[in-house]
Amino acid sequence: MFKRLLSTMTSTHQLRGRAALVCLLSTLSFTMASCAQSERVTTSSAGVTQGSEKNAPNPPRPSGPRPTSGLLFVPGDRIVWLGDSITAAHTYGRYVETFFLLRRPDLNLTFMNAGIGGHSALNGLNRLDQDVLSHRPTVVVVNFGMNDAGYPTGSPHAAFIQNIDAIIDRLKQGGVQRVIWVEPTPAHIAGVAAQAKIIDRQRQLERLVSEMSRHKVSADVIKVQWHEPMKQALNATAAHPDFKLIPDRIHPSAAGHAIMAVEFLRQVGANMQPALIESTLRDATLETEFQRVDKDTKKIDKLRTPMDRTKGASIDIASAVPPVPMLSSAEQTKLLGNQSLEALRGMTWRVKGLEQNTRYHVLIDGVNVGSYSATELGRGIDLMPKDNNRKQLTAVEKRELKACELKDQFVFLNDFECLFDMLYQKDQLRMLMRAERVRDLPDFGSVRLSTYTDFTNGWIDSASQAITQRALQIRRTPHILSLVPIR
Repeated sequence: MFKRLLSTMTSTHQLRGRAALVCLLSTLSFTMASCAQSERVTTSSAGVTQGSEKNAPNPPRPSGPRPTSGLLFVPGDRIVWLGDSITAAHTYGRYVETFFLLRRPDLNLTFMNAGIGGHSALNGLNRLDQDVLSHRPTVVVVNFGMNDAGYPTGSPHAAFIQNIDAIIDRLKQGGVQRVIWVEPTPAHIAGVAAQAKIIDRQRQLERLVSEMSRHKVSADVIKVQWHEPMKQALNATAAHPDFKLIPDRIHPSAAGHAIMAVEFLRQVGANMQPALIESTLRDATLETEFQRVDKDTKKIDKLRTPMDRTKGASIDIASAVPPVPMLSSAEQTKLLGNQSLEALRGMTWRVKGLEQNTRYHVLIDGVNVGSYSATELGRGIDLMPKDNNRKQLTAVEKRELKACELKDQFVFLNDFECLFDMLYQKDQLRMLMRAERVRDLPDFGSVRLSTYTDFTNGWIDSASQAITQRALQIRRTPHILSLVPIR
């Protein structure tokens, strides 16, 4: 299929795009090992193989009914993020995708981004067939409003609710099973003159949020509210001028996207419970319970481990529900004042029944996390170490996926960054391959565009499967939690 794609690119612009595509594909080690002449593409680290275009299997379809409660996603869902430049940044979507890779890799979800900077809901409506329905989604997340609010009354772009309704109707006609409609985020207006245009933009955004709240939708359309949580975070960080939640007053920073992600996850029914491990020492045996990463998120693992007075005890917590540290900085996470974001970052270990006059070393994979008294362990300790001494990875190290190889006390942060960096590479390639970059070229007609779309869909499926396999591998890799008495 890859050779066939290259054969369709004939113009000067397309040849340049072809060269860049070949270069980037050759550097993405986790998705493509080589571009063979046989039109066969193999994903190296995960062992996922996709045959030629003719024999390529259809992407997985959801295996369960549309949920009426609980998590809105079912196994095999294909989710498209549709929106403007805030969506096109990929960041909140990447946080959400990483969450599901860590906590529900069994769902085998595929995410695709269809955000374009400067677009309104009307623009989104006009490109649904090409940019959304061509990916055969089962779920579409619609995020417009920031640009719609900037148009004058009477403009077709200002008819926000009417355009959203039209989007929802067209998506349903196209076979989409669930639509998630999210509020526009706020503009940052603190410290600007009263006459500034951004003040009026925020007034219009508030109006759109109010109209959206009152607007009735069918049961298969879910509204997600994150406008107010973002305003609360702006207030929480107001006393810290160096902390930029919305640096240019329109586009949220990574911290802002993290708030958007946790509010989205909470409102679509994701398991937002803090990671918790509870142990009790009884008759020289450490009895441990934790919620496990599983299709049944209520399933509890119960382990019994002998507790040696000198060597202590060790348990494998690889299958436990892990923390999801969207922000590496514990200080920044706390500053934002969002309870869901803070709860997701921690992993508490509570140990009862220990000798009161003894202190204990706590280790993960042989690396010391800290030393604690029996009283401290009985109250519960956070296994996520403070990150003050953590060396940040360079751009080159992130590109080389170094977080996937690190062995230090930041085990769960490394797991998160490993998957997040893999998704970042996938998203960078996906942006290069976006159809709007080529579809208006004179020699890129409908037939070639269809071939191009088929290729990108196949590539996205292969890349997503490869990353999911890596997430499953992380869950199968032992994470040994040890408690050693200090004698």
